[in-house]
Amino acid sequence: MAENFYVELLHNLTANLAIAIDQVKGGETKETDGIEFNAEDFWNRLGLVFKAIAHEATKLSLTFSSPPLPSSQECESLITGVEKTTLALVSLYYCLPKSQGLRLRKSTQNAVVDVIQGITDLAKAVEQYGCGSSEQLQSTGNVWNGADIFPQIPKVKKNNREAVLKVICEAQGMATDALQEIQEAVDSGGIGDDLDELLDEDVGSDNENTWSERDKTLLGPCLGLLKASKSLLKKTKDTVKKNACCNSEQTVMQLDDLADLVDRLSPAVDELASSLYPPLHYQTLNENGKCVYQIHGTMLEFIRKCDFVTENDQQWIDFLHKANQHNWENINTHLNEVS
Repeated sequence: MAENFYVELLHNLTANLAIAIDQVKGGETKETDGIEFNAEDFWNRLGLVFKAIAHEATKLSLTFSSPPLPSSQECESLITGVEKTTLALVSLYYCLPKSQGLRLRKSTQNAVVDVIQGITDLAKAVEQYGCGSSEQLQSTGNVWNGADIFPQIPKVKKNNREAVLKVICEAQGMATDALQEIQEAVDSGGIGDDLDELLDEDVGSDNENTWSERDKTLLGPCLGLLKASKSLLKKTKDTVKKNACCNSEQTVMQLDDLADLVDRLSPAVDELASSLYPPLHYQTLNENGKCVYQIHGTMLEFIRKCDFVTENDQQWIDFLHKANQHNWENINTHLNEVS
């Protein structure tokens, strides 16, 4: 049993790391109004702490990579090093004020939590599987990957605009995929070729996996609404990338609010696309289409008033507003016809 002294130490470490994760997720900034935030100094220090975390993970992993096991004093020293570095990381995270942007703070929080979770998984792997397990090697690699995130990002890009752009780009990718998938279904008549082969029979127009003629009248304007989502996200991304600067608290707040709207649009687009597969349920389609239409309208009106939107942007905002209205009116018209 004496040889297993390190199991209890590692178990205590994972418990302390779990507390650290909870602190990061629920912690508030230590910064107060009137204290100037030095962004360059903050990101430099954060990068150094991330490197220190990776170093501590490497030491821990190498020590337990093969027999003989470390002495109790060596093990305690290793774990103390991990805990001190983790505490420094948590403390430094608290120094990132909300005035720098909630989305930037959230992305930083995620990175901090991920790397602490990586250390936790490493300690658990050693505790549960012993020295040199594949789980231990994988966990060590995960810590390295997590610790490499921030040092590799140029300091000039560590701002709320970049954090929000990431949100918009991810939503744009999801909207593009959803539109492409439903378009492919339309091109194939509502059922995939691979399923056709499995059935090995002709699929008639009355099959539940195909659209009726009534259904088809709705597909055009619904696809138009999805295309409007894709265009809205692309135009928004381009405008933010070109014009938005995080040199005022108001712009930072506007970017956060914009990201919140994008967060609402993304699942709404997915729900609308999913409801277009046959057989159509008109009430569900109406609800999902209305949700996308309303979020479009809210986003467009919000973007129109943002500080980083120029006079030239008003043209595409007006165009998408008209397209949104046109597609929704067509959906209503066709829904009335089939009801």
